[in-house]
Amino acid sequence: MFQGITRNWPIKGAALFLALMLYVAVQLQQPVTTSFDVTLIVQLPRGRALVQKPPKVRVQISGKGSQILKLRSLAGDITRRVPDTLTSSTYSIQLDPSEVELALPKGADVRVMEVRPSEITLALDSVSRKEVRIVSLVSVTPDSAQVLHGGLSMTPTTVRLVGPDKALAAIDSVTTVPMEITNVSGEFSRQVPIDTAPLGIVRLAPKQVTITGEMGRIAERSFGGIPVETGAGAVTSLIVTPARVSVAVSGPEERVQALTRDSLRVVAHISGTTGGSARITVIAPRGITARAIPDSVTVKRRAPAPPPPAPPTRPNRRRPSSG
Repeated sequence: MFQGITRNWPIKGAALFLALMLYVAVQLQQPVTTSFDVTLIVQLPRGRALVQKPPKVRVQISGKGSQILKLRSLAGDITRRVPDTLTSSTYSIQLDPSEVELALPKGADVRVMEVRPSEITLALDSVSRKEVRIVSLVSVTPDSAQVLHGGLSMTPTTVRLVGPDKALAAIDSVTTVPMEITNVSGEFSRQVPIDTAPLGIVRLAPKQVTITGEMGRIAERSFGGIPVETGAGAVTSLIVTPARVSVAVSGPEERVQALTRDSLRVVAHISGTTGGSARITVIAPRGITARAIPDSVTVKRRAPAPPPPAPPTRPNRRRPSSG
């Protein structure tokens, strides 16, 4: 009997091995449901910390046995990021099965059936929020015969800071990174980052500003006979020589061409009441450079008007007395 069993044992052993392999292959193709733990990785904003470690997450998956076997040999995890602008001390994370599927290895033919817990509330250390102004360190170098229209505009002009109270108390403003804009014409726009190096663990939003401006050709023009006045209006108590001056203007071509005499004011800076020489300046619209010719005037106090003559007096005639 023993000889019958051992007879042709290599062939019988090979047949048994093939049968076992076939059985295993068939079983691995059958649908299987199982659960395993994954790690929740929380990406925190700089300077913030978790008060307590997040719990383990258990995922129930269903798929072919061969695919489940592959997953068990892998270290699974789920990654969630806490927004930089968060100021509260708690943050809730929703774990949806459809989102967990995206975190599985590429090509895994399995389906996530359930995630436990489905919602996790994280406890973070407390921070505060503060709004400060943004100071632009952007400059423009115009090309020859070009001029910047009305300066640069920046959007936004304030930024929201998030961080510990002590750190926020020391910050009154932030700046852009230094930038020089060259070789531009017409309307232009640039995205400029805010300098975060001095902020340390303090976070901010937004992290960049939009700088806009417009370049144009330079034009020159001259206006004659502009009256000289004081800051309060026309000069009345003083004699100004000359009483009218010429004004030379320069600036963007279209703005210079749109100027009129009423667009300009010539102001004498008079000190004291005895007269003398007074410097004059020109008040012009924004973006226009203007200078007076000449740039000073002579001021003399106006002589007071003589008093009116006194009315003539009548002689006092005496009446004759009656006897």
